[in-house]
Amino acid sequence: MSRARLDADDAASLLRELAWLRKRGGFTAARLVHAPIVDEVLRGSLEDSFERLRHRFISAVHSLSESGRERDEPLVGVLLAAFALSPETAGSGSLLERRRAMASRLGCSMETIASREEAGLRLLHSRLVAGRYAQAPLVLDVPEMHGGIVYEETTTLIVVEHRQWRGTVEHYRLANMAGELDFVTISRSYPAHVTAQPGGEFSVNSRAVEGAGWNDHFWHIDPATGRRTPMHDATRYDLAFRAEPLPGEVPTTPISLASRAFHARSLLATIQVRFVGEVPASIWQFTGASPFARPQAANQYNRTHLDAQQRAT
Repeated sequence: MSRARLDADDAASLLRELAWLRKRGGFTAARLVHAPIVDEVLRGSLEDSFERLRHRFISAVHSLSESGRERDEPLVGVLLAAFALSPETAGSGSLLERRRAMASRLGCSMETIASREEAGLRLLHSRLVAGRYAQAPLVLDVPEMHGGIVYEETTTLIVVEHRQWRGTVEHYRLANMAGELDFVTISRSYPAHVTAQPGGEFSVNSRAVEGAGWNDHFWHIDPATGRRTPMHDATRYDLAFRAEPLPGEVPTTPISLASRAFHARSLLATIQVRFVGEVPASIWQFTGASPFARPQAANQYNRTHLDAQQRAT
């Protein structure tokens, strides 16, 4: 079954499964096993992990606020709380408790929260059926994918030690839809020593671009021989590399900005910052940022915390 073959019975079952998933412990791996249609519409391949499915589900919820209407923002929060996917409700085993907490936060009754949940479930159901949200699973045979690179999942880990940049590790899970390709180019605006993952599928050749920074050309290789070999069409690849300060050059000014722009379709992008030594007094996350609009302060909706490895995501 896929979204293209989702018949009326499956669509009705999807709505029932969504209503069931918000109960008890919410959206968890153990409970998703008993919601096969929700699993199916979120899954791009059998290799997809639960964490990837969880990210896609959260992306679908957040897509409900893309209209820019202020009234849609509380709806997103209500749904995330209902499924125990917000930082405040993670690990909660009771939908009633989550509703009570959300009602207290928004200053309304629990009946109002329940009513908003029902309306939100119908909207979420439509998004999942249509697959119209940022992290919707990739289907390799759809026409819009032809003729380019598609980043299924990217992760960027930036290491900051006492406010100084110490390195960046990036991993790209990509699908080549452009026929045979020899290499993939990723650009950067700052000087760095770049190395491809040892034993991986790519080697790197970095070139300066006058007035524009640097291009890192990642050539596909046969890991067994180290020889360059073209990437095949409609095939997935893993590209991983590390960028560090140039040998003998130690950053002397605090890092104030690190960003990653994608010039090909990107389905799931995660940026993490690991702090060594001094850590910020407050940390917040956001989506839809641009050079002209960046949130400047933390609040109850965007605040995040460091994990056990001192990383913020």
